Parts: sequence; C-alpha cells; structure tokens
Amino acid sequence: MSKETEGNMQNPGRIPIITLILCISAGCLFADDYWIPKGGPNEEAGKMKTMEQVEPRTIVTNPLPYYITNSGSFYLTQSMNGSDGNYGIIIATNEVKLDLNGFSLNGTTGSLDGIKVTLIPSDNISIRNGVIRNWGDGFGVNATSASDVVMQDLKAFRNGWGGLYAGQNALLERCSVYGCGSSTNAIGYPPKNDAIQVGSFSTIIDCKARGNTGTGIHSYGHSRVIGCTAVLSTGATGINLEDYCTVKDCTVSQNKIGISVGNKSRVSENTVGDNGNNPWAGNYNGPGIFITGDNNVIERNIISYNNTGIKVSGLGNLIMNNYISKSRSIGSWNPDLYIVNSNNFIGGAMSTNTYDEVTNSNPWMNFKLP
Repeated sequence: MSKETEGNMQNPGRIPIITLILCISAGCLFADDYWIPKGGPNEEAGKMKTMEQVEPRTIVTNPLPYYITNSGSFYLTQSMNGSDGNYGIIIATNEVKLDLNGFSLNGTTGSLDGIKVTLIPSDNISIRNGVIRNWGDGFGVNATSASDVVMQDLKAFRNGWGGLYAGQNALLERCSVYGCGSSTNAIGYPPKNDAIQVGSFSTIIDCKARGNTGTGIHSYGHSRVIGCTAVLSTGATGINLEDYCTVKDCTVSQNKIGISVGNKSRVSENTVGDNGNNPWAGNYNGPGIFITGDNNVIERNIISYNNTGIKVSGLGNLIMNNYISKSRSIGSWNPDLYIVNSNNFIGGAMSTNTYDEVTNSNPWMNFKLP
C-alpha cells in the first residue's frame, strides 16, 4: 500500500493529503466549516436568526376590517369573517405582499370588497394562496387602482360583484373565479361583474372562470391569456380582449360569445364550443370567435357546435387552418364562417362578404368537418 493510499484511508473526509495541504494553505472551506458558529454565544454573529428576522412578516389580526398602511409582508393564521357595510382587508400603501396562507376571507350579504386597494395610484401589490368568498356587495379583490399587481393561487367564489380585478401590467396565475357578479349593484362601465378583469399589458396564465354573470376573462390592450378556461358565462363573453393581444391554448365553452378580440391580435390553438345560448335572438348571435376589428390572425383553432363558428366584422384579417364543424342552423343556412366585410384573407385567398366559406381543397385554408 502506498503512503498516499494509506493517508487517504486515515483521512475521514477522503481528501488526498496533497490536496488537503494545498487547501489548508490556501484557506479553503469544507462542508463542516459552514456549521461552525462565527462568533461566541453572546455575540450577534454566533446567534441563530428567527423567522421574523429572516423574513419579517406581520400577522393580520381580527376583527376585520384590517388596515395595511405600511409596506411589507403580511399573512393570515386563521380564516376571517367580514361584516355588512365593511371591506375585509384594506391596502393603503405600495409594495405589499399579502399571503392568505391557505385560509379564507368570508364575507356577508352586505359586505363590500374582500380585499380593497385604496391608494391611487399604487403599485407592487402581491396577493396569494387563499379563498375570498361571499362578499355580497363588492369584489373579491379590487385592485384596479394598482399597477404591477401579482395574484397567484387565489379562489374567488360567489362574490356579488366581480371576482379578481387589477390595473395595468398585472400577472395572474392559477386563479379560479366561480359564480361571481350576481349583485344588482354591479352595474356601470367598465363592467363590474366580470370574473377576472385586468388592465393593459397584463398576463393571465392557467386561470379558470366558471358560471359568472359577466365576462370570464377581460383584459385590455397588449395582454396575453394563455392556457385558461372560461365557461358558462351564458350572458356574456368567455374571453374578451382588445388590441395587440394573444389568446392561446384556452378552452372556451357555453358562453354567449366564445372569444372576442379587437385589432392586431392573435387567436391560436384554442378549443371553442357550444357558445351562443339563444340562437333565435339574432341571425349571428353567439359566435365561437368574434373578430370585431382589423388585421388579426386566427389560426389552428377547433371550433364546434357554436351558433356561428367565426364571425369577422373587421378588415384585413387572416383566417387559416381552423377546424370548424356543426355550427347550429339559423334559418335555412349553417354559418360556420361569416364575413361581414370585404378584404379579409381566408387562408391565402381574398374573401368578400359572405358566409359558410369553408373549403377542404387548400392546405392553408380552413377545414369543415362533417
């Protein structure tokens, strides 16, 4: 046995002797060194940090309403109940992180917003991980005055007005809104009974809206809606966006209108079906995809069992590689594709105002399934 091998066997860390000598001379740190206190027990460097020191946070305490007037991190340790005529948690400052910690904020028939941002303008508000329900005369979360809002893992159930509202540049992820918007006081413009409503430049990912009175997901210009579900808004639109927006990989079903966009937007790879709750209310009521403006791209969507498959009211739109089938008959014709104006491109070909222009002869065109 060589001396080097013998030395390694005697070295419990199995570090070669030469390497050990070089590291000691160079001041290397080994794993065990990190567990050695850097100071004595009475010195600050030798004391462990508490959770409050590592992440300073404040408990939201009873009773509601609870006011947040200083920036920082806040969290719940229990479910909490609101009262008639009052908000739940009021955020009156910037740069607040509110963690519901898996608990719920429970409203009453006459309570106002579950969470209300009152500072105008405000920014950098984060709300996550909990349930906000039964705020009978208000929103689940009303943060329309705030920009750069983040909402994650929230559930808003049966709130009388809208579910989750935020201002510009919002990010919503993995949020669900069910049964909101039934209050007769939720009127006016912008709509106050939408499930999710955010300002321009926003992103909504993997969220769900089901059975709400107003629009399921509503955003303004320059926004993205990716991987979401919007169903059972029988009196409103499933997903409603304005200009320069993207809707991709969403499921939109059993709404009055499926997806509606304005100008210069892209609607791609969505599943859109059974939209249009009253086919006899008008000749073109209830399209699966409704293009209200100009220069949009509508591609690779599956569109079936809507009162109208795709309705195009604008100009210069490109509509290609969509699979359209079984649009409901209205009168004597079956409007899978209805073009209101001239100068739209169906596949690669110019289209004039017409309806039911679906072909299987061109791979760039749209396909009508049996």
